[in-house]
Amino acid sequence: MERKLPSKESIRDAVLPYGPKEVESRLVDLLGERRMELHGAAMKIVNAEKKDLTVFYPSSGPDVVHALAATSATTLHLADRDQHTHGIIKRIKDIGGRIQKLSYSGNKSEIDFEWDGKNRKVVFHHIEIDKGTVSKLLAEVGQYDIYFEKKSQGLSSDSEITEKFVGNLKTGGHAILDYEAERHIGLEKEQLDTKYEGENYQYGDGCMRIYRKRRSVTGAVRIMRFNEAFSDAVHRRNGEDDGVGDTALEYFKKRYENDLVKLKTLYDAIPEGEKANIRAEIITELHNKEIDKSMVLNSAQNIQTQIEFLRGKRALTTPEAYEMFMERKAQEPTEQQLEKFREEGNKIFKKVFKDWV
Repeated sequence: MERKLPSKESIRDAVLPYGPKEVESRLVDLLGERRMELHGAAMKIVNAEKKDLTVFYPSSGPDVVHALAATSATTLHLADRDQHTHGIIKRIKDIGGRIQKLSYSGNKSEIDFEWDGKNRKVVFHHIEIDKGTVSKLLAEVGQYDIYFEKKSQGLSSDSEITEKFVGNLKTGGHAILDYEAERHIGLEKEQLDTKYEGENYQYGDGCMRIYRKRRSVTGAVRIMRFNEAFSDAVHRRNGEDDGVGDTALEYFKKRYENDLVKLKTLYDAIPEGEKANIRAEIITELHNKEIDKSMVLNSAQNIQTQIEFLRGKRALTTPEAYEMFMERKAQEPTEQQLEKFREEGNKIFKKVFKDWV
């Protein structure tokens, strides 16, 4: 008896599990080549060996694909105020995943599936995330290796919620975001190639940014204020505000001491158990390191970075705009100015942080 041929869609499903090339092809079809190139760069940082990692992705909608493409995680906790279980299932199938089991319990649905040669699980939490619910949600989720946010829904603007999200991130784990978070709770930015900052690689509400959690802290809202003051001091110490020329040096002497006094006040208020590592960071960044030329106003490295960024945004479109940068380049600081600036900074550091060095 002649067997009826399946439809094109079921032919594709009949050959599951898909090989690596088919998986990549389906991801490219959905996300585009540039987005996949960006995710490949992220993967090299957060999970180059494709280990079994756990991701937490709040306000996710049904978007499981971006998190998988960037992390290859085996467990993904997604959370949203709207019910997206069936949308998540559709997207898993779209990228060649095979659903193995679907179950519901309370406000959660669990989707077990096979994709890219591994058994994986999505746990979808149907919940309105706010100050009243976030602790309960995170108690269910537990700790995770990667914190993922895209089109952040304003969650990052609430320092208490951000504290809790990053608090559950394992030390040494990564946050993949579409907003700047250098000043949040001991996060250290991982360097993606500058080409990914251009409009061709737009991501969510901005550009993809990746951070590593360098330390675990308690009372992190207080630490966040410390981080902000620390960041301000680092930028000032490296000449980002006014440069390192002779006139800038006079402004620096007046302002930098105030920066360090504020920083020390915030440091003194940190719980004792957290101080040792933070003290070491302060000494390294504000005393021991050479001046970071890429930060110095009008340095060749700083100007080139700005030019590349504006080119990527297609904002450097006239000869006049380019000429402006060339004029600034003529003011590039000398090695003597850099060394003098560093020496003056160290004198001020020793005055404020007595007996530290």
